[in-house]
Amino acid sequence: MNRTIGRALGLSALFALMPMLGSAATNEVWHRFIMRGQVVEMQGEAMILCVGTAEGAKPGQVLTVVRFVGTPGAAKGAPRIPRRDDVGSVRIDRVIDGHFAEATLVSGQARKFDLVELKAR
Repeated sequence: MNRTIGRALGLSALFALMPMLGSAATNEVWHRFIMRGQVVEMQGEAMILCVGTAEGAKPGQVLTVVRFVGTPGAAKGAPRIPRRDDVGSVRIDRVIDGHFAEATLVSGQARKFDLVELKAR
């Protein structure tokens, strides 16, 4: 099975179970699978990332900023196919907690909802 399809099916099952998990578990799932790596807030070149000690974030790390842009599907009415664009890089200045870090834009651009590329652990 295609990895993307498998992930989509897994996330669909997870969403179906979320109401039964309780609020603490739901928040953990939300941070771990949905928001992980996301640019949460921006003010000028300063930003808050949804990446913290749980992902191994450390001050001084430089991460690639990734933006996914939808391109038209092959057939009329087909879903848009995501294209990955590396648009910049950020440096982690301070890890706030297990979920969040403050960062500064180093090069390129970033905007709210872009993702920072996390290395597999």
